[in-house]
Formats: sequence, C-alpha cells, structure tokens
Amino acid sequence: MSTPLGTTASRDQGRTLPTGEIIGRYTSYLDAQKAVDYLADHKFAVQKVAIVGNDLKAVERVTGRLSYPRVALGSAATGAWFGLFVGLILSLFAGSESGITITSSIALGAIFWLLFGVITYAFQRGKRDFTSTSQVIATSYDVLVDPTLAAEARKLLQQLPMQGQAQHPVAGSTGRQGQQPSQPAPDRPAQWNDPYAGQQPPALPPQPAQDPVTADQTAGPGTTGPRRGQLPDLPDGRPQYGERVEDRPAGDPAEQSGTVHGGQSPTGEAENGGPTSSQRRG
Repeated sequence: MSTPLGTTASRDQGRTLPTGEIIGRYTSYLDAQKAVDYLADHKFAVQKVAIVGNDLKAVERVTGRLSYPRVALGSAATGAWFGLFVGLILSLFAGSESGITITSSIALGAIFWLLFGVITYAFQRGKRDFTSTSQVIATSYDVLVDPTLAAEARKLLQQLPMQGQAQHPVAGSTGRQGQQPSQPAPDRPAQWNDPYAGQQPPALPPQPAQDPVTADQTAGPGTTGPRRGQLPDLPDGRPQYGERVEDRPAGDPAEQSGTVHGGQSPTGEAENGGPTSSQRRG
C-alpha cells in the first residue's frame, strides 16, 4: 500500500497509539490487567483491546544505604554465582576433578568481583551512597476497545466487581467510563397543596409609548440622551418651557450684531411686539 506521495506506508502498527472507545479507567496496571483477563475468560475478542497508560512518570525507590562492608558482601555474592556457573561448565571437561574446579571457580569469582565492586565504589567518593530501584509507571490506565465491540465489552465488565475504581463499568450504567445513570426527580407528596394555585399575578398598567431619540437630538458626539431644551411640546403646539428659537445660519447679520439686552431687537422693538422705552418717552 502506497501513500499519495508515492511512499510505502509503515506496517509497524506498534509505533502508533491505539484508538478506540474507553470502557474503563484504572489507577493501577494490575486492575486494568484484571479487566482484560476477565474479557479473555469470557471468549471476548481481546485482540481488539489495548491498555494505554496516561501521564508516565519515572519513579526511583531508595532501598538502603551503601557502605564498604555492604558493597563488598554484595559484590562477593554476585561473583560467587558467576563463578559457580563457570565452574559447572568447566566441570564437564575436568573429569574426576570436577569438585575442585567448581570450588575454585566460586572462590575466584567472589574475590575478583569483591575487588571490582570495592574499587568502583571508592571512585564514586560518596556521590551515591544508597541503593535504589527504578521503574516507569503511569498515573492511570485506560482500557480501549474497538467502538463496534465497546457495548459488549462494557456489558461483560459490569459483571466484574472492582472496588475503588470510580470509572469501572457497573450494572445499570448506560454512559461511557462507568457513569451512573441520572435518577428521576422525586414525586411531589399528594398532601402538599400549592397556596398560590389559581391566583393570577396583578396586571401592570400600560406604559405610554416613548418616541425614540434620534441621533440629531442627542447632546453631542460621544454623549447620549436628549439635548438640553429638546423637550416635547404641549398638545396645542406651544413649547413646554421657554420660547422656541430657530437656528440661524452662520454669517447672519442679526446674529453677528447681537440682540439688545433687556429684550429688545436690533430694530429698537421689544421681542413681545411692544414699543421700546425710547419710543414711549417720545
């Protein structure tokens, strides 16, 4: 099989992450292994199942403190086992002296391994005075199944009791990852009566319609609300407050000369149509 670019697709499926539907999540690998083993015991197609570890962490557990006597004893024991293995091989060709060969091989292996271990520990100069074991573990383990077989696998795992696993399929669950089905709300007691049943809320009085304020009636750019003085007129057409003053075009001679203080116009007449003070004296 070739790709659109003409290259051959990789056949190593172990280099890609498995895909499928999660039917259970467990906090330890042994619990996930137990779930898969249960599926295998019930003739399930386990070749469609995969265990995926999440959030891998490298863990090193300290087992003890190192010292020269402990290093020497451990190295001698390792050398003795290696000498025993070599002695058994040589005894096949030694004939009647096989016992001496095995004994000498064990002694030589213990001596040489003891010297090698003590010298190696001395070169470390106390930088690592402890023994430990290392392993890679995951925070959680997901059991993945092919989507076409997920319902069957979840039905089988519901029969397996798994204590301490919140996302293990349980009996009666319909959702994924062992979620409990939603329970219906409790029924209302028969003796309970609604004191407000049959009462209608009071009707609110109708609100008068308000004319929308247009953009030319606002106070100016960047502000909202009606302009000062722009109030609705009275029913007969007269202004509600004050007098209506029409906007005059720029450059009007009357606006440039200004009005006479005291309510007089530039022609010497009062604004209300009456004669001026000079005309009354004349």
